Amino acid sequence: MWNYDGWSCKFRLGIVSPHADVGPEAEVQAMLSGGMVTVHGARVNFSPMHPGGLIDKKISHDSVLQFISPQVIDPVVEGLSCSPLDAIGLAFTSSSFKIGAERERALIHRLRDVSHGVRVETTGTAAVGAIKYLNLERIAIMAPSWFDDEICEDGERYFSDEGIDVISATASGPTGGPLMITPEATAQAVSKLVDFTGAKAVFIAGNGQRAVGAIDHIERAMGITVLTANQVLLWASLGEGETRSQISGYGRLFSGI
Repeated sequence: MWNYDGWSCKFRLGIVSPHADVGPEAEVQAMLSGGMVTVHGARVNFSPMHPGGLIDKKISHDSVLQFISPQVIDPVVEGLSCSPLDAIGLAFTSSSFKIGAERERALIHRLRDVSHGVRVETTGTAAVGAIKYLNLERIAIMAPSWFDDEICEDGERYFSDEGIDVISATASGPTGGPLMITPEATAQAVSKLVDFTGAKAVFIAGNGQRAVGAIDHIERAMGITVLTANQVLLWASLGEGETRSQISGYGRLFSGI
């Protein structure tokens, strides 16, 4: 008699992202298409982003650290978690890279103190979990063009400190900013990166870097495993259970193969 209206969903997911970034919510919603999951966003001001979704050619390190500072991120998470959510994901790869795995665990612990019992996940810890789940080796990190060399080096160190076999971390993603990236451009960039590095797996970093639509094609065409920032964040946020197992067409990570 009544049409589905979202109120009887099986899972409510909060996503925290930069104020002008539509990518994380769009990609998460796409992967959840047809599932009884609702996505609820909160925005944090991020100075390198500008009206229309534009972003600076290279993002500043100060702005990355400001995003996760207690006076900025804590009230956002506290407010969002007043909603009846099952989990909150921080869609911000660069902060994971910048502060490192140990400090990020401290960040999660701090945020869980203000999240009213709602579980909090970050892109970095989600990527580590996914890599270990699939036992991946010889991983190349394809960071977005707006990451500089230092943030890429931070990313390589982030995973190396967790005992993960990273062979390359470069800002080798498609250029032109988030709104100019297409699945075709992403696939071409991954192919070039794999040819150059000999990687067996690629982590496409940067939650604003369009990627999930290309995962299945790349894995089938190139015979490698592809992880992306928003894919791993959704996977970790959903946790083990029926909802996660119902996602298909977005890589080995969800199929478990």
